[in-house]
Amino acid sequence: MFDDTENRDQYKRILEEVVILRHPYTGIVSGYHELGYHILGPQKEGGAGSVHISGKLYVSPKLVWTPSEAQKTFGEIFEDSELMDANLMGRVFAFPAAVSGNLDIENDHLKITNHEWSLDSLVEKVMDSLQRREITDEGVVRTPNIQFYPLAVQRFIHEILGEEFS
Repeated sequence: MFDDTENRDQYKRILEEVVILRHPYTGIVSGYHELGYHILGPQKEGGAGSVHISGKLYVSPKLVWTPSEAQKTFGEIFEDSELMDANLMGRVFAFPAAVSGNLDIENDHLKITNHEWSLDSLVEKVMDSLQRREITDEGVVRTPNIQFYPLAVQRFIHEILGEEFS
């Protein structure tokens, strides 16, 4: 999805500017589970308002693949002698995406809402709402370009996996 060389520099810049404002305190579990997120960003095309995208990631159990049962190393399996013979671990994340522009969308898995508030006001309102309702299993991410919100979700996932697998 984001692997075209034409826009790679723009994607890297956006990823560097994405800020994880709040990590989930609970909700990282070993089985299948849902992980909520809130992506906040300015309206597209320099609009005065802001956009709030909330959704859920569907997270698989932790996957551990050990080639020792095949009596081969990863280097032998992938024909690359640089790979080490160790467990590969990971998770599978899935989320729906909206492709079109300035819409209000809501379903059980994804909600996109445009606001008249500034981005700073929106951040304050979302953080306050999560704290007041004592929601501890959702993350909040601020992005410079809401059009590429899947990059913000990618960064959110990367940080969670970094914490979980370190």
